[in-house]
Amino acid sequence: MKAIILTLTLSFIFGINTFSQDDRFKQGNELYANGNFEKAIEVYESILQSGLESPALYYNLGNAYYKTGELPEAILNYERALLLAPQDADIRYNLELAYEQTADKIDKVEVFFLTKWFRSIRNLNDSDGWAVYSIIAFVLFLIGAGFYLFGRSSATKKAGFSLAVIFLIISGTSFGFSSHQKEKLVDRRHAIIFTPTVNIKSSPDTSGTNLFVLHEGTRVELISKLGEWWNVRLQDGSEGWIHESDVEVI
Repeated sequence: MKAIILTLTLSFIFGINTFSQDDRFKQGNELYANGNFEKAIEVYESILQSGLESPALYYNLGNAYYKTGELPEAILNYERALLLAPQDADIRYNLELAYEQTADKIDKVEVFFLTKWFRSIRNLNDSDGWAVYSIIAFVLFLIGAGFYLFGRSSATKKAGFSLAVIFLIISGTSFGFSSHQKEKLVDRRHAIIFTPTVNIKSSPDTSGTNLFVLHEGTRVELISKLGEWWNVRLQDGSEGWIHESDVEVI
């Protein structure tokens, strides 16, 4: 419980530092600090409806929903905050706390350790951050190439060539990370179940066989859509169909 209180307090500070230029956000933070979570939610949601967003906004909105006991809404906004700031440990921590309180405990398919390591590195920054690293590394590549092409001594040429190769690899890798993080923002392929209890069907219609039951707050992967039905996959590999009204896309 102390850990939850600590992270919710940290989120309030985080929000002030990141989105302080919007008076409505300050108002929402004040309402949150005074324990008026329902009103804070209204203010935060109004900011989103006006077309503005930030990790801090989604983060604090998630915390307000968490305080009012609305778990699916809290998880949804934590997930959206994490999409914008995948490197933020506080967001990830609060999201994990929220998931621990969901009814469905789904075993994850074991991921190859190199894949897990690769993903952890990729999530150290967001799309814009990796793009900046890519540009800097490319500039350093050009400098190294310049030493190789115009250096007068063999030692200078060798050093320039080595640096050029290293920074070209770093630039390409950073660009790849940036593209992947951007793709996650544009092509939203996950959703949160909002219906308290829902039957996952074997086919995209109400007459389909019930395969298994899921509860609110569970995260699903969106594979394809047919009419008003989503074909979804769970972390354990199970698949089925769910009506679009039962989920909210992250």
